[in-house]
Amino acid sequence: MSFGSYLAGSIELIVIALALGFGAVRLRARLLGGWSGAPARLAEVILGLSLLVVTLELVGVVGLYRPGWVLAACVLVGVGAGLASRPVEGIALPAPAVRPVALAIATAAGLVVAAHWAMGTQLGLDIGMYLPNTTWHNAPFAARFVQDAQVGALHFTEVLRLTVWFYPQNSELLHSAGILFLGTDFLSPLINIGWMALCLLAAWCFGRPYGVAGAAVLALAVILDAEMLLLYQPGDAKNDIGGLFFLLASATILVPADAQARAAAGSARTFVGGGPGLTPVLSRGALVVAGLAAGLALGTKLNLLAPFALLTLGVIAVAARGERVRTALIWAGSALITGGFWFARNLVESGNPLPWADAGPLPGPQQLDIDIREPHTVSDYLTNVDVISDYFIPGLRDSFGQLWPLVIAGVLAGAALAVWRGRTSMLRMLGVVALLSGLAYLFTPLTAAGPFEAPSAFEVNLRYASPCFALGALLLAVDPALSRERAQPYLLGALALVLFVGLFSGADDVWTGEYAIGAVVLAALLVAAPVGLALLARRGAPVTVVAAAAALVVGLAVGIGWTKERDYVEDRYRAETAPADFPEGIKAALAWFNEEEPEDARIAVVGGRPGFKQYVFYGDDLSNHVQYVGHHGPHGALTVLDGVELEVRRGTFLAITGASGSGKSTLLNILGTLDRADAGTLEIG
Repeated sequence: MSFGSYLAGSIELIVIALALGFGAVRLRARLLGGWSGAPARLAEVILGLSLLVVTLELVGVVGLYRPGWVLAACVLVGVGAGLASRPVEGIALPAPAVRPVALAIATAAGLVVAAHWAMGTQLGLDIGMYLPNTTWHNAPFAARFVQDAQVGALHFTEVLRLTVWFYPQNSELLHSAGILFLGTDFLSPLINIGWMALCLLAAWCFGRPYGVAGAAVLALAVILDAEMLLLYQPGDAKNDIGGLFFLLASATILVPADAQARAAAGSARTFVGGGPGLTPVLSRGALVVAGLAAGLALGTKLNLLAPFALLTLGVIAVAARGERVRTALIWAGSALITGGFWFARNLVESGNPLPWADAGPLPGPQQLDIDIREPHTVSDYLTNVDVISDYFIPGLRDSFGQLWPLVIAGVLAGAALAVWRGRTSMLRMLGVVALLSGLAYLFTPLTAAGPFEAPSAFEVNLRYASPCFALGALLLAVDPALSRERAQPYLLGALALVLFVGLFSGADDVWTGEYAIGAVVLAALLVAAPVGLALLARRGAPVTVVAAAAALVVGLAVGIGWTKERDYVEDRYRAETAPADFPEGIKAALAWFNEEEPEDARIAVVGGRPGFKQYVFYGDDLSNHVQYVGHHGPHGALTVLDGVELEVRRGTFLAITGASGSGKSTLLNILGTLDRADAGTLEIG
């Protein structure tokens, strides 16, 4: 990519951000009058992303997913929403004075975790995104949106029982926006560290009404730095951290909104062991914004269905008597706006919004009895001492460090204490949601995947429990007894100790010296720069000065990005730098692919391992049309080819990988670029 193309794409993305940001700020002032500071910025992020996701869906579903149409639509929607929104007055949010030490603690924790995440992020920028979910479906979905100029069509990626082509794809849609304007997936390895930074913002907002924002950030930092997220999110396109942010943002919006409603009702007192008094009526605006965030979570990650449902029921349950129908309608309507698209797509394509559950009158696709690993759950082994000692305890220790029992105890205590003596009914409800989300995790498919009594995937899938861990950690920070001035130093000390031990536990290769400078730069851009801009604004600096400083930060990021983008495109997905566990057969195919460098090719993929690694064959410019080949059946089914003929069309580059009747998945053959004048058939089976 030339510098001109990169700069043009960057400017287009900045224009979209400015237009949608204008609309988000004005909408927030209309929906959440009286909000200011970090909670207002969090709400604006949610509103801006909601506008973006819905706009991309509407443009893409009619086949106009092209840069010009998307740019015009985003500018129209952002400016239109802003001009149509009139700010309203409201009671100011309860905001105890922020002590310098609290800000220092939060900033230090954020910088350390951001630097840690920057290690994996830079690895992704060096060699490409290799984790299986990314190369199997996350990244192919994003690239196919751009290739087809359409959003919503099913993209079949393999024949497993999971039928991942029905998964919600908000995260992939956002990745595709970067591809659309830059022409490469350069932004994709950077997106997850951005979600991590936004999770820290949500933590600050969660603790702010109770004067414990610093402790909340430190508590969540412990969870974000756990290897269940640290090893599998930075530098890749996996969507767990994005979904976690949206869920935390939804819960967090409710906390200051609840405090504001109590202040309006004259009940803004702190509860230290007693019940929460009257039940406030949340404003329509707060319900809308929190519902939009919950919908974004549901539209991002299917395993957030249980936490989403629990949060929905909880919000309705704590609503004042006579307000529950109103609350349910506003919440559900808002969530459907940002999360309903993919389930509506599933209904159209398969006759069922949840095609995996084809019970009763709802149909579903044929699902072959083919799994990556045996789909066991943690609940299958709760009384199995050998599995607990050989797999569960080592997995927890690797993820959270040597002090993992303190992490588990702290999370459970935070949720349980919130239920027992939470300051408000809202916090008590969130405690119930955290505990029940943890219980749902135990029964979630694949949480202990692997051969019977050998759940090798327990550690990697511990990320499914992140909603319980994150909510429990935040609730611990706002516990009325632990947040007292006398108890705060002990809580902060314990959290800092657990974080420090966790930083140097587990994998030996997480800290990499060659990435130190990049880690400092990324941490500064993601944490130090936003904190500095916020302090400038808070201390009364002129708007022009703050805007100029923000423009300088953005310009610096764009400039650094240009130097990294060129190296990324040249170095990504090279056989010689592929991870050690990359299958040898696919590595041989990748070496041939690197030498030939086909563009605008049609590539057929068959077989297990090639299906999981298919994204590496999309090419540097993502122009290759890579398609897993199988039998298409009713209700969106795809089943295995066996003994059939595949037509080789003119101009096709064909990679045929092993899919014999016995299900073997070794590499059989790689055919070179076919002569443009040739056409023929090839037998598979």
